Amino acid sequence: MAHFSEIKTAKAAKAAINVLSKTTPKSAALATLRTANHVAVVNLSSGGALNEARANVGIALSNLFHDHGPPAPEKIEKAKRAIEAWIKELEASAAG
Repeated sequence: MAHFSEIKTAKAAKAAINVLSKTTPKSAALATLRTANHVAVVNLSSGGALNEARANVGIALSNLFHDHGPPAPEKIEKAKRAIEAWIKELEASAAG
């Protein structure tokens, strides 16, 4: 059940990061990404590909938030790749 909520949050983050990559930053998109960052970090545990994906999301989103002004395109792309890997690992974990 916890994975379902985490997958839902990860997919919302994917939608939000896509908004950032197409337009100027929107506060709702940033709020969704902050929630995703929190969920990824709170669910960290020891080892495994899923936890590596969570850590990568936490790092990529934290770096995105610390930009002054609009997020840099390369940081948006890095966060997008991290979120996609997180979703992949969550889905694999839920299936297994």
